[in-house]
Amino acid sequence: MEEKKEASVGIVVPLDKISGDALAGLIEEFILREGTDYGKHEYTLEQKHEQIKKQLVAEKIFVVFDPAEESASIVRKENIPRTIQD
Repeated sequence: MEEKKEASVGIVVPLDKISGDALAGLIEEFILREGTDYGKHEYTLEQKHEQIKKQLVAEKIFVVFDPAEESASIVRKENIPRTIQD
């Protein structure tokens, strides 16, 4: 019999529960992970950082904590399982 692996369930972390330094680190990691192709315009790291903060506030992306991995990351809304969003 094949054993099913249990999917890791993350927890969406409210922005007001994250320190400024921790959020800045998560945003920088997200920018570097997502790459640098922003279309016709080149943006500075500071501009990209502000764009990400706006997306977090607009809830287009979220900070998600994975208890199994004991780590947090920024995840696009469409990549979050529906059960976590609710």
